[in-house]
Order: sequence, then structure tokens, then C-alpha cells
Amino acid sequence: MLSGCIGRPVNVNDPSGDKEQPASTIYKPQYDKIQTPTLTPTPGISENLLIDNISRDLKDFNEKGWDKLYETNEFDCSRMTTFMWDYIRTKYRIPSKIIVAPNREHAWLAVRVKDAGDTDRYLNWTVKGVDYYFIESTVPRVVIFEKDVYFGGNWYGTTSDFYTTRIYIADDPSQANDLTGGWSTEFRLTKPDIDKLSTFE
Repeated sequence: MLSGCIGRPVNVNDPSGDKEQPASTIYKPQYDKIQTPTLTPTPGISENLLIDNISRDLKDFNEKGWDKLYETNEFDCSRMTTFMWDYIRTKYRIPSKIIVAPNREHAWLAVRVKDAGDTDRYLNWTVKGVDYYFIESTVPRVVIFEKDVYFGGNWYGTTSDFYTTRIYIADDPSQANDLTGGWSTEFRLTKPDIDKLSTFE
């Protein structure tokens, strides 16, 4: 089991001190991708990266009413994430990770940027040196930059603010069930669960 915290960038002071230097020699810090990402450009042309295919696929789930399962409390984020974990892993043949965030009492998925294709149309987070896209299982969609968002009745300035929190990364639902913390999670599906969720494929 891997665990890691997603932090915000720390400003680096100009090492030149108070002494003035020519503009060409002033140090300009380069930030890691963990910083709060910039606005996602509105895609004008449909791309064919794997992450774009996943995004279009998830949009179809949403158009069939997938998000209503969460809004009406018929399914929680743990079970929806478990189903999506297997769906993405099986259909797209790439490893997906389960993210558990006790402070948010929420779970979602992550796929590696190097497996799904690198683009700036979606936010990505660097965790332990690996770049990931986050996939929200309850909506569902690949996480993009949005302002003024609500999760669980709480307001966040941006989607980056919500997803930038202490997280645990699990390789599979069984491992996710073993994570400890104050927030109780249940990453298991019954046959009736699978039958119901499979109707959205």
C-alpha cells in the first residue's frame, strides 16, 4: 500500500538576496506539477488520447443517469469507485488506483498520465514522483479545473482545493478496504450491485 500527501508549492525566495542583479541572471523558481493547476482550456478539437476516450466514455455513463445513483444515496463513492476501478482496468487495459481521502470522506480513481496520454486539458497531480489524472467516480468524469464547487454540502474555491488533500493510494478494492482511519469505507460489490451498475455500460 502506498500513501502520500499532496502538497501545495512553496515559494522559493530569490537566492540573490538584496543585491540587484541583471534580469537575465535572476533566479526564477520552477514549480513541480503539484501546484494548483491553471485553467483547463476548452477543448475545440476532439483528441484521441486514451484519457480522452475514457472521458467520452464516462460522459456516456453520466448521460444515462449514473450521477443520480450517488445523489439519491443508492450507491456511495466507495462502491461506485470499485465498479469504475474494474471497468477502466478491464476495458482500457491500464492499471487504475483507488484514492481514499479520509479528510474528505470520499474516494475516487487515479490513472497514470504516462499510461493515458499527456495533455493539459485535465488536471494532474504528482504523488511520490508519479503524475496522475484523477477520475471522479460519482459523476463520473476526469477531473478538470472548475471554480465554486460543492462536495458533500461543503464549498471549495476550485476542484483543485477539494482534491488536494491527504490521501491513501490502493492498488485494488481489497487493499482499499484495509486502510485504517476514522472514515468507514466499503469497497465491495454484491451481485445485485454489479447487475445494476452494469446497465450503464
